[in-house]
Amino acid sequence: MSDHDHHHHDHSHETHPHQLQPPHEVFHDAKAGEVARVWISNGALSLSLHAMAFGKPEVWGHVLAGIAHQVAAACEEMGHGKAAANFDAIRKALNEDLGKVAAQLSPLSSKS
Repeated sequence: MSDHDHHHHDHSHETHPHQLQPPHEVFHDAKAGEVARVWISNGALSLSLHAMAFGKPEVWGHVLAGIAHQVAAACEEMGHGKAAANFDAIRKALNEDLGKVAAQLSPLSSKS
């Protein structure tokens, strides 16, 4: 058995010691719904998501921009730089990585 073999069993009622608490406002909104849970595991991005939560994939662009905005502001609140500079740094890295992903997904990229 390799490290990449997965044992799929139900973890839905378990908590992980490093999981974050849901935002407090969701407990006051009966229509609130989780759309993504993002982790770093074994050095890689690991996530579960409701891909069609918004009906159209392009709405995720607005969601990801909103996340970048909140991360930039939260970093400032934690004493790291100014929100605008933090956002510029996030945007620069994001644009670079989006370019790499676009190249990988391009029909012109080699599928070797």
